[in-house]
Amino acid sequence: MRQFLLPRWYAGQQRISLSGDDYRYLARVLRLQAGAEIPAVDARGTRYVMRLSRFSRSECEANLALAGDPATTSSLPPLTLLQCLPKGRKIDLIIRQATEAGVSRIVLLESDHSVARASEDAGRMVRLEKVAREALQQSGSPHLPVIEGTRPLASLRGTAGEWGTALFFHEKRLSALTLHDLLAGPSERISILIGPEGGLSPSETDVLTGAGFRPAHLAGPVLRVETAAIYAIAAVQTILQERDAWTSVQKR
Repeated sequence: MRQFLLPRWYAGQQRISLSGDDYRYLARVLRLQAGAEIPAVDARGTRYVMRLSRFSRSECEANLALAGDPATTSSLPPLTLLQCLPKGRKIDLIIRQATEAGVSRIVLLESDHSVARASEDAGRMVRLEKVAREALQQSGSPHLPVIEGTRPLASLRGTAGEWGTALFFHEKRLSALTLHDLLAGPSERISILIGPEGGLSPSETDVLTGAGFRPAHLAGPVLRVETAAIYAIAAVQTILQERDAWTSVQKR
């Protein structure tokens, strides 16, 4: 479902003027004209119906009306993705898919086996924020994720409690607990960590364990890093969505 992401400066006005990239997206990409309506969402997740009232060569005007409750009112806890940097532009696909899936926060990590480096962050962050914005507008996802620039994975040491129910996915089964077991309790927020192509080093798994992360394993073939991210997100969200149903069955 196509929707329009309102500018960061938007603060609830009923009438606004749009120019620059916003104008070009509406007029040239979507080819909308005066009188057209399109769903819109602001940075807080509040949904609107936006009616375009006037177009000129460089700007347009629009009227906005609330379309219901904030989109952030979800039955699922907020989900954070901590992603170790992969090779090349694989991170673009990960950001796009995570945005479409409704992830609320993405933290980029530099790990022992990462090829991409934090020194490349300046251009990368501009590109990734654009990728996320486009994904949100194309998919109808409820909110734009906050993308945090690269930090060393080792910086997670001593952060236990910050990440809520925190999991790191590993290619080996490091625990007898299943993903259902790990997600069975109540959670105000969920965090999942995905390693780079070379996986996590033993010292990094020690850091994560000390930071309150618990190991999780996805059975089956070894997945590419960009596949592993969306696979893990989907698995966690499906379990959370159906948690009431399967916990009721377990109690019988």
